[in-house]
Amino acid sequence: MKRTLCVLLILTLSAGVLAGCRHEHVPGPAATCTTPQICTECEEILVPAKGHAPGAEASCTEAQVCTVCGEVLVPAKGHVPGAAPTCTEAQVCTVCGEVLAPANGHQPESRPEGQVCTVCGKLIASANAQYTPPHNSGASEPTPAELIPETTAEGHYHADIKPYKSGAVVIAGDYGYEQVYAASGGSGAYAEVVNAFAAKYPALNVTSVIVPKCAVFHSVDGYRTSFDSARDFIQNTYAQMDGRIRKADAIGVMAAHAGEYLFYRTDHHWTGLGAYYASVAYCQANGITPYALDTYETVVKTGFIGTLNSFAGGDANLKRNPDYTVGHYPHVGYSMTIGSRGAVAINPNANSYAGMYIGGDNPLTVIDTDNHNGRVLILFKESYGNAFAPYMIDYYERVIVVDVRKTTDPVADLIANYGVTDALIINNIQAVIGNLSDVRRKLLS
Repeated sequence: MKRTLCVLLILTLSAGVLAGCRHEHVPGPAATCTTPQICTECEEILVPAKGHAPGAEASCTEAQVCTVCGEVLVPAKGHVPGAAPTCTEAQVCTVCGEVLAPANGHQPESRPEGQVCTVCGKLIASANAQYTPPHNSGASEPTPAELIPETTAEGHYHADIKPYKSGAVVIAGDYGYEQVYAASGGSGAYAEVVNAFAAKYPALNVTSVIVPKCAVFHSVDGYRTSFDSARDFIQNTYAQMDGRIRKADAIGVMAAHAGEYLFYRTDHHWTGLGAYYASVAYCQANGITPYALDTYETVVKTGFIGTLNSFAGGDANLKRNPDYTVGHYPHVGYSMTIGSRGAVAINPNANSYAGMYIGGDNPLTVIDTDNHNGRVLILFKESYGNAFAPYMIDYYERVIVVDVRKTTDPVADLIANYGVTDALIINNIQAVIGNLSDVRRKLLS
């Protein structure tokens, strides 16, 4: 019996040796994403396969790959083309926004009203776009070949008489201006209003734009407004604002173009060009790439004599060289409503500041654009914001323009109802210095 048990024990042990390794496993290659590590003698799994480590999700042009072994896990999905390209709009992928086909460009044709595209029918330039009134001519209408382009660095303002003051207007030649008295220390009261608004709506991206006026660049001896004081006033007002509020250096960008047609000669507003440079400053403050000036289609209307002339009682010097108004059309499509009526951001039939830009001063203007970026801007302004607002159409899905001097629904309701993500408070320097009751009441309503 004992002998039988010993034989069985020997056979059992022998079978175990034959089934496994005699001593220790001999590991094969290290485990990978898909292959385990096994013993090269007995083929026992020593380390299981690790599995893939997926990288970024597949996009239109990039596959999803394993970050360890590089194997393609999900192929690139391919673009989903949007609408076919038009004269002004490229065809883009509806998923990633990549340009798939560039805009076709207009096919202009000369007609009585100006250059009209034969494809889309858009008025590209009005018939008088190549003209501007001659200096000292006394003419109210232009003559050929005398346009001084808006970006020319000189020739727009002629301080060629002994300056004098008529009412609140300094007449420096064939242009006038309102003096600006800006204390270099800035306005703590204005900063306090902007801070209170930003604190009330912490989820919003808030930007302040303070705009200089003509006097800051073109004042004359005897009626001088200091550029340095105006710049310091703006910068020190910004310095008193909360750190998360973005501050656009409009005066800095405009100063680099000081001789250009930034302000009307006969009106107290800036021009569309001045507003463009401020929009560049806004984009810089918000990490937006601004459209280059030469990419805008424009309309030019001449023969405008503005508010400074009436403020001065109808001054002969201001009538010597009537202003012209340039409208820069947005790049993207849009629809705009003022109350219940439709309107346009740039009116090609108007030669005045009030007539050209966003239909003038209205309590509430809503602009829905062809952008689909989920960004909604509420723009609080006095009249200087009118020429600025059209440039914002290119960067936002919706733009809500609120005149701080007029009655609207409470701002809290506007922000909630329109899904606002960004807020801009834009005022010219005189408005910042002056009575702040309107802007305070509106922003905190």
